[in-house]
Amino acid sequence: MMKLSLRHRLIFVHLLMLLVVTVAGGLIISYQLEDYYESRLFHQLKTHVDEVEYLLAVGAFGTNSLAASYNLLVDYAETVNARLTLIDSLGVVVFESGVKMDSLRFVENHGSRPEVEMAAREGFGGARRLSATVKERLFYAAKKVSPRHRSAGLLAGVEFVRLAVPLDEVEAVLRDLRWKIFGGGGMALLLIALVSYWASSRLTAPIQKLAHVAESVKKGDMEAHFAPESRDEIGELSELLNDMLAKLRDDVKQMRKLQTMRSQFLGNVSHELSTPIFAVQGYLETLLDDKVKDEKLQKSFIEKAYRQTKRLNNLLTDLIDISRIETGDMKMSMRYFEIHEWLTKQITELQATAQQNGITLELTPSNTPVNVLGDRERLAQVLTNLVENAIKYNVTEGRVEVGYKDFVEEIEIFVSDTGRGIPEEHLGRIFERFYRVDRERSRAVGGTGLGLAIVKHIVEAHESHVHVHSQVGKGSTFSFRLKKMGESPLAQIRSQALA
Repeated sequence: MMKLSLRHRLIFVHLLMLLVVTVAGGLIISYQLEDYYESRLFHQLKTHVDEVEYLLAVGAFGTNSLAASYNLLVDYAETVNARLTLIDSLGVVVFESGVKMDSLRFVENHGSRPEVEMAAREGFGGARRLSATVKERLFYAAKKVSPRHRSAGLLAGVEFVRLAVPLDEVEAVLRDLRWKIFGGGGMALLLIALVSYWASSRLTAPIQKLAHVAESVKKGDMEAHFAPESRDEIGELSELLNDMLAKLRDDVKQMRKLQTMRSQFLGNVSHELSTPIFAVQGYLETLLDDKVKDEKLQKSFIEKAYRQTKRLNNLLTDLIDISRIETGDMKMSMRYFEIHEWLTKQITELQATAQQNGITLELTPSNTPVNVLGDRERLAQVLTNLVENAIKYNVTEGRVEVGYKDFVEEIEIFVSDTGRGIPEEHLGRIFERFYRVDRERSRAVGGTGLGLAIVKHIVEAHESHVHVHSQVGKGSTFSFRLKKMGESPLAQIRSQALA
């Protein structure tokens, strides 16, 4: 097989791309226009069919017989530029605007026509096909006569009303459009061929030199060097390739490290998912086997299974959040907002959880409005995680305090608790995924092992860091900082009003 040069391949690719785009675009536009025209025709015909049914029912064309009203019906059909057909329940044509009444006996039975069959099933039907009567392509719309009109006026004995219009106009427009699209595409192909030939000749020489060096690298020569000969994109590419070679060994090491982390992560996920699933399965199997007769014990099993499903749901939610954060799918919507008002709202929403656990949740008061920059929603997720952890791992009748400290260019938000504290040897790892200081207690209170990892990622997305200070037996304090700005106009007005 003959090997194509880079120049020829560039030309070929450009022409092929343009050809594909031209053909695909032309076909798509053609089909869309065809669908559009047919849809418009269908709705127009549906309107006219409804109109014909009504006019026939109220005697607008007379009430004696179809034969007596033949001319009026033909005139109406010509007015709407369509063929009008009336069909009885056996499929026999009792009127056709393009056929004389005395010739109807020669018209085929229409009971098996697609539009008639669809109308019989659904009340209304449409089809595009070649007419066996007039030998041309038509678009049909048929309607089953409604029960209230079935015996009214000229509709006595008529089961279906059908209109048909020729597709010549639509097909002519589409043919003209296709010629214009493909004609323009042909001229563009010729122009692109000339431009591609000129451009490719200027690119191939330096690229061939790069190819020789790349071949050396391919053979294992990691000391190969790309010598930039110009300051254009090719020169920049040479420098980038040199940087790439310098970092290649580090990248390999990093990939191996990431592979190990992924394996550990998958193992942790499998373990964390299997625990609640097996627990729920065990409770349900016990109930299904009818081994538990006591209603209170049955209810206890159901409640435990429900708690496990909630834990599973929380775990999946956290997994989705941390995955979105790490892949960059979770974007931060940075806005300035007043911190004390925001903290008040968050603490109010968390009071119920604190009261249920017998914990006092307090917000340190402040009379100085401060505006900070951050994503309110994601920061609410951070605060909720920190406060809920402080509640879950607190002592009986403990306290949780939330507040902020004002610095020159930042404010520091803190969450302090009177809980059991975190041993010093665990402090460096508590932000790792699935790391737990007390695994049994964490599972007992519904922890997923991902909350602090999510907190860490969100805070770092705000160009900050989470700090933790803890003493065993006394409690823990988590804090992070946010950038602030001067008082907003609204805050200034409030300050003046309070003064």
